[in-house]
Amino acid sequence: MIVDLNLKGRNILVVGAGMEGTKRIKSLSKHDCKIIIISETVNESLYEIEGKNNPIIIIKRKIDPNIIDEFKDIFVVFASTNDPFLNKKIIERAKEKGILSYIIDDASASDFFFTSIINIDEIIQIAISTSGKSPLMSKIIRDRIEKAIKNIIGKKDTDNIKIQEFAREHARNYIENQHERRKFLYSIVDDQEIQELIAKNNIDKAKERIINTLDKWEDNKSR
Repeated sequence: MIVDLNLKGRNILVVGAGMEGTKRIKSLSKHDCKIIIISETVNESLYEIEGKNNPIIIIKRKIDPNIIDEFKDIFVVFASTNDPFLNKKIIERAKEKGILSYIIDDASASDFFFTSIINIDEIIQIAISTSGKSPLMSKIIRDRIEKAIKNIIGKKDTDNIKIQEFAREHARNYIENQHERRKFLYSIVDDQEIQELIAKNNIDKAKERIINTLDKWEDNKSR
């Protein structure tokens, strides 16, 4: 099952900051989470990320298998040292503490797998997964289909996602019933005027129409 973890505000512990660890850290730094890096050696490029207002803490020190015990409220642990035995011990300790874990050199022992992502305007992410069996093939397949997918999904789709997010947030204040809220959100997709405004990049007007529609919805309810 492919899921999209919400890491915002979470504490992430990365043990080991070699080439693979650095790759994961750079990816994590885009998710508004607090990253704690423990490593004897640190890739210099990580200091550049640290200096860009990212919540990253770098601690250079020797690593032991029970290092997790020194930290509280850790959501995910990444074991990415160059020592497979040490990685295994770190992950075993994480599992004992009920913490999600990922081991860089043994996908089968991890609680989740990384996917190859097709990213469209930082709004739509389409994941290609081989369930850890072959990261290389997931990348090859992604490269093969990425252009075709981006030709199918356009700006109007991403703008509709933004509009749906706006409508969903405001609908909670007007419509208590979840089934009715769902009907309202579907109606936006079928609303020709809203769709024309989106196509013309007139997003503010589209939002204004949504609020007016919700006002009418509330008026009809109170009668």
